Amino acid sequence: MNILRGALMVTFAIVSGCGDPGAPQYSGTPPPVAAAFGACAFCHTQQAEGVLPVAATLTCSTCHADAIPGFAGPAHRTVPGAELVPSFPSFGHQLFAEEAFGSCSFCHNSTALRIVLFRDALRCETCHVAALGAGFGPRHRTLPDSTIVPNPPAEPHVLGGEVFWGSCALCHNEAARDLQALLGLARIIECSTCHLERTPGQYGAGHATLPTSAVVPSSPERAHRPGAERSWGECVLCHNEVARDLQEFVAAPSEIACTTCHTERTPGQFGAGHYTLPANDIVPSPPERAHRPKAEGSWGTCVLCHNEEGRNLESVLGAPSDVRCESCHADLLPGEFRPGHRQRPPRALVPDPPVVPHRPSDAAAASGSCAFCHAGLATNVAAVATELSCVACHQDSTPGAFGPGHRRKPEASLVPAFVGADHAPGSWARFGSCVYCHRDLVENVEHSNASELGCVLCHATQVGPFGPGHRSLPGKDLVPSFVGADHRSGDGRVFGTCTFCHRTTTDRALQFTHGSLTLECSQCHAGGEAEAFGPGHRTVTACVVCHGDERTTHHDPALGTPYECANCHEPHGAENLFLIREFLLTPQGEVRAVRFENLRGQDDGGFTSLTQPGSGLCEICHTTTRFFRNDGTGEPHFGFPCFTCHPHALGFSVKP
Repeated sequence: MNILRGALMVTFAIVSGCGDPGAPQYSGTPPPVAAAFGACAFCHTQQAEGVLPVAATLTCSTCHADAIPGFAGPAHRTVPGAELVPSFPSFGHQLFAEEAFGSCSFCHNSTALRIVLFRDALRCETCHVAALGAGFGPRHRTLPDSTIVPNPPAEPHVLGGEVFWGSCALCHNEAARDLQALLGLARIIECSTCHLERTPGQYGAGHATLPTSAVVPSSPERAHRPGAERSWGECVLCHNEVARDLQEFVAAPSEIACTTCHTERTPGQFGAGHYTLPANDIVPSPPERAHRPKAEGSWGTCVLCHNEEGRNLESVLGAPSDVRCESCHADLLPGEFRPGHRQRPPRALVPDPPVVPHRPSDAAAASGSCAFCHAGLATNVAAVATELSCVACHQDSTPGAFGPGHRRKPEASLVPAFVGADHAPGSWARFGSCVYCHRDLVENVEHSNASELGCVLCHATQVGPFGPGHRSLPGKDLVPSFVGADHRSGDGRVFGTCTFCHRTTTDRALQFTHGSLTLECSQCHAGGEAEAFGPGHRTVTACVVCHGDERTTHHDPALGTPYECANCHEPHGAENLFLIREFLLTPQGEVRAVRFENLRGQDDGGFTSLTQPGSGLCEICHTTTRFFRNDGTGEPHFGFPCFTCHPHALGFSVKP
């Protein structure tokens, strides 16, 4: 025992002698590790050299408590547990890049390694501001609150893909994750692009600026996290309203992207003017609110650059149906947009465009899409376009295609006599749509001096689609005696419109005369009370107007009634003398044929008949007279003319 104690004392003396300043073998100033860590440095030189950079804050005894006081050798000091040193360097007391984080790296080495990329920007005390005690161990420094670290990673200090956003991701992790999800590795922007450092080297509330509207005109509703508009790329972070407009309009970039129109002017920089605004040769006519077309948006991406044309198309056609932009403009430069990127249609495709392209006149616009290629024809049919559409005659022969022959020409069963290739009715316009298919009938009506007759006066109702029988035919109450299916009145044209409905009457008037009257219906038939053609549409003049000094009725006490003379006389002319009708209605209700060709009292064709008693003019109505009854009986009487004793002026009464 005494021997052992002596040996220990010798050893201690040697060690303490080695460590004393001024010892022979260490004359002068002791080495740094010895000065920093004392005796430990002589046995643990390598470890001491590793810890030397942080010797001011970390000594050996901080972690290694004295287990055997006054003894040096194996296990003479404790090895710290995980509660004191959660993560020790893999190579003992040796640090590498994580050395930048100082003494913290010896106890939190895995954490230091995780954030070693940010060693130039961050220190541990940046977030863990204050020491809570003079020593080290659990909770020896403060944890940052939300004013310093608003949003840490789910596992503190551990970053995933958002590591690309630098040290910012440690305090603003949600924003970094949002940006990483949006942009991936395509980092044309960084945090400092929008957030300039206001307090260099310091962190916490307000340490970096929030961008002004000059830098970020329109941010997402939730900053750094756009919604569906994210498909438009990094631009949505600063021009979010524009991206939302585009997203609503075209969903996602396909044939166009932001760079289609906006060429980068200051690469790597952002802010006012960092991208060019497209010139007129790229975007001739933008929407009133850029990137947000209105109703014309239904015409697709074209309206973003050709908005005026889109508005014109929408005002006439509404949304695209049978016609689209590509119907006329074939893509010449797929994927490119610049002057000439689409074809202008040749004349074979668009024979007659509007004077203002894509904007037919208001009149022509009534014909719909046809007016864009056949503007002249559409203008000519404008007056009847609401009634007679292009497709009524021209059926689609190549659905979805346009060009020569894309619609059929109508057959004769549908259009018996066309108005002409230019579709211009000219002076026949007053006949409306009818002239387009029945030009021959219209010509006949006009040649017959009946232009005041409109087609619908007689053919009032459309009973089916255009074609045979598509309009009603007039009844006898409206047209008692028609001029004929060809609507040609011939010699009856001197009577104008009247002959079309009263052909029998006008034919009679042409053949016979009524005294000195001229061939004018209006001499006796003035305008009536009716507003349209039909029964009562003209007055019937009483015979007494011209024959007022004569007694004009025979056994009729009502003088001057409208038909008092017409019982026996046909005022429009007759084969018999004195306009006597060829057929008379007797008081017995019989219609009897009459021949009155001479003024002899008893003669065939005279007042009484010789060969057919009872058939003469004065016989056919008499049943109770003594002489000349209509059944051929009666006593013999004078043979001279009846009016010798029975004058017309007395109503055929006996002279007094």
